Amino acid sequence: MIETPAQAIILFFIYSFLGWVCECIYCSIGQRKWINRGFLAGPYCPIYGFGGVFVLTLLEPVADSFGMVFLWGVVITSALEYLTSYVMEKMFHTRWWDYSRYRFNLNGRICLLNSTLFGLMCLFVVYVIHPPILSAVQRIPLSLLWVINAALLIYFSTDVFKTVHALLRRNKEFVELEKCMQELREVMKNVGQVGEDVPFYERIQAVMDSTDADEQLSAIIDKMVSRIDLMPKRTFKIRSRLNKAFPYQVNPEFSNEFRAWVDQTRNRTKKAINDKKEAIAEKIENTLGR
Repeated sequence: MIETPAQAIILFFIYSFLGWVCECIYCSIGQRKWINRGFLAGPYCPIYGFGGVFVLTLLEPVADSFGMVFLWGVVITSALEYLTSYVMEKMFHTRWWDYSRYRFNLNGRICLLNSTLFGLMCLFVVYVIHPPILSAVQRIPLSLLWVINAALLIYFSTDVFKTVHALLRRNKEFVELEKCMQELREVMKNVGQVGEDVPFYERIQAVMDSTDADEQLSAIIDKMVSRIDLMPKRTFKIRSRLNKAFPYQVNPEFSNEFRAWVDQTRNRTKKAINDKKEAIAEKIENTLGR
């Protein structure tokens, strides 16, 4: 039984860490490479921390029934996952996971397969994992427990602030880029160099490569590229990490054309950087060889 707030906090971090480990292993197996599945930079998934504490607290009255623990575990974890998906989408205008490709899903936020796995996980936690963990936590002096909690909370809060700040900044930048895309789409109607059946970003590239490109169109494209170049470097790592952790994230407010153009621009930028590095290396080698 969780007896004090200090125990609840440390258990939150313990189950957040264990959840992070499970998520990383599960996703890494599918991707065949290591994936840091956490929404935050640290080794924890808060949804598992909250889920662990809620499940252990709410299921205590029915802990003597395997069936009830499983059923209520499915209900509680599914409700928490659905609510988390909804709140995060409203906050960051991005859907971080989508189960639409699975059978028996509810709005793509939860699905029967994952809910069943969570129910089985609740059985494992309640009857196998939690008793020794709680016993170890209860042996820690309360004063020391609060010191540990304080350090973890400071680190966790800083991590949350940095990640949320980067995401809100990204959304603001993408909204501005989407406005540019709308302007670009209007101007493209009057540009006939490339057929309508060609993907939008390829039409943009063709116009950029054209020597007689319309000045207004070129100005809008340059504006969009400049905005991408000006995206803060300090938040790039956070955005890059989240893109790898949640490859299926979708922003429903941004058009497919816009997302395709951003992807193409990102790839072109990476290629340009690599080409520049190779040119510098070749220049140094030629200089030293003289």
